[in-house]
Amino acid sequence: MTSEEARQTVVTAGRKLLKSGLVARTWGNVSCRISNSSFVITPSGRDYLSLSPEDIVEVSVSDLSYSGNIMPSSERGVHAEVYKRYPEINFVIHTHQDYASAASVLDADAIPVSGNHPLLGADVPCAAYGSPGTRRLSRNVAAALSRAEGKAVIMKNHGALCFGRNCDEAFAAAAELENACREYLENRYLTVSGKPAVDTLHMAEFALSEFTGEPVKVCRPGLPFPLESERIEGGFRLRAGNELFDIIHDEFFDGGTLLKGLPEVVKIHNEIYKKHKGINSIIHADTTFISAVSSAGIVLRPLLDDFAQIAGPAVITTAPDPETVASAFNRASAVFLRNNGAICCGPTRNDAAAAAAVVEKNCLAFIFAALFGKVKYINPLESMMLRDGYLRKYSKRAYK
Repeated sequence: MTSEEARQTVVTAGRKLLKSGLVARTWGNVSCRISNSSFVITPSGRDYLSLSPEDIVEVSVSDLSYSGNIMPSSERGVHAEVYKRYPEINFVIHTHQDYASAASVLDADAIPVSGNHPLLGADVPCAAYGSPGTRRLSRNVAAALSRAEGKAVIMKNHGALCFGRNCDEAFAAAAELENACREYLENRYLTVSGKPAVDTLHMAEFALSEFTGEPVKVCRPGLPFPLESERIEGGFRLRAGNELFDIIHDEFFDGGTLLKGLPEVVKIHNEIYKKHKGINSIIHADTTFISAVSSAGIVLRPLLDDFAQIAGPAVITTAPDPETVASAFNRASAVFLRNNGAICCGPTRNDAAAAAAVVEKNCLAFIFAALFGKVKYINPLESMMLRDGYLRKYSKRAYK
């Protein structure tokens, strides 16, 4: 494959990676071999939808050197380890897919594979944790590759590395890995619960009850419609289902009734915008796993490093008091409302959506770990460093 063809293939694959849900925002990366000595890879911190072939960076397999003004992905080292070990491999994707990432928090050297997943082998090795973009992570991935029977490796508390002879095979490996990890979680649930079939809501309740030592029942009032908002001059624009409401701060009532029957949680949006000038978008996330964790009343800490980066070192659960919720955003990008999902915020809607995505994934990881009897968070100091680095560097590159 020529350099030009490889660059276009990487651009196309990056958009496919985003559309498939295997990554959030600018997370993950894609590369393609162009010779025995070099490969091309996506740039660091760039939106996949904005990329052109000219933005794709050529990198040396041997020493990771590159030329030009565009910085390649900080994870180029783990891609190089694949190309060094497997001369027949021509395509690598690093994903942050949900179930494989959740499996990465388990206290295991490998995730066993059942069912028909021919690209994975008997199990998928887990590489020991290393901070994103570090030599330590590359060394740990190299060690895991030496044990790999198939075309995937799980990176502890981080994500997955999937590869193939071409783009299609790499994506097929990622799909098989996601299914295998989901099956592993569900089989564990069936074994420890004694249930005859998988019910996702009950699985979450069961895992959280095991962790807290108290019965957890999801009281999921839910919203009558999807609810999110964005800042406008003097207030905010609320999207409730297919309807839009422009609300001036504190003008919620019409004749003593909340405007057109909007839920009380609208007052929380109002207080957040008043207190935090840097927040311009809010999403109320109410998925099964998020609702389950909000019903357990816990403080959720990072099991996954992208949660530490985007959501923060800790996400609390609180009553839906506007001032209390708004104050929590001094330290995090999300807050659980007791029995009512999570409020996720950011400077843009993309940021708020990324916060919702990593909260959902970290909730799944928590449930995964609780079912296997050991919840081990990322070191608090490491979590704070990840958050600080994201706010100072990575997010700014993403905006640009």
